[in-house]
Amino acid sequence: MSEQRHDPRDEPSENKAGPELPEFMKNPEPLDKVLFVALILMGLYSMALIAMRAFLLSHPLAYALMVGGYTSATVSGANASVGQGTWWVFLAATLFGALKFVPIYWLMGRRWGMEFIEMSLQYMPRARRFFTRALTKGSGKTRAIILGLLPLGYAPGPVPGNVLNAIAGLLRVGFWPLLALNALSVLAVNGLFMWLGFTFGDQVLDVVEVINRYLLWTTLGLLAVMIFQARKTTAK
Repeated sequence: MSEQRHDPRDEPSENKAGPELPEFMKNPEPLDKVLFVALILMGLYSMALIAMRAFLLSHPLAYALMVGGYTSATVSGANASVGQGTWWVFLAATLFGALKFVPIYWLMGRRWGMEFIEMSLQYMPRARRFFTRALTKGSGKTRAIILGLLPLGYAPGPVPGNVLNAIAGLLRVGFWPLLALNALSVLAVNGLFMWLGFTFGDQVLDVVEVINRYLLWTTLGLLAVMIFQARKTTAK
């Protein structure tokens, strides 16, 4: 019987280094800890909104304040069209809902730099390559491209608005000009979708009623899958 040949690759890779942690996680200063806690809380907030989606569709003002996206603008416009609220109040509420986390992402980008951008885009390889190439050049043209893309961060599509605000912080764009550009972007995009909701109000509300009928069970099912996947990953 021949002796089995030993292959060093079969040994446990105890000495192999895993992915290196960003510097702001390895040696955090007090402000880094505050921002990291804020990042976790924002993630939990987003998960809570999934569970509350059925409630929010029936409460347009809360939807606008808590989310502020184009969907909440559409639902708000539909409700305003049948006398259930005032359109400009809804639009102002979406402005708050959409901008509430902008200061945090701007500060994260300004303080944590490229490491935070790469961490945020680790599951979006195309966006990661695009922004990495753009930021490597570090020119005024890059800043113009980032700011030009900002309105698309509030429209349907794959442009990550939060990451754009973080990149603006990295590029040392001033906070108040950036906030003003965000506000104008929200007013333009949400104003358009609110007008669509106002114009097709009855049809939109009919669709919302149907969605409400099934969304609670769908949401509970998705949460159950998420919990199962989390427990399965933890058990490994």
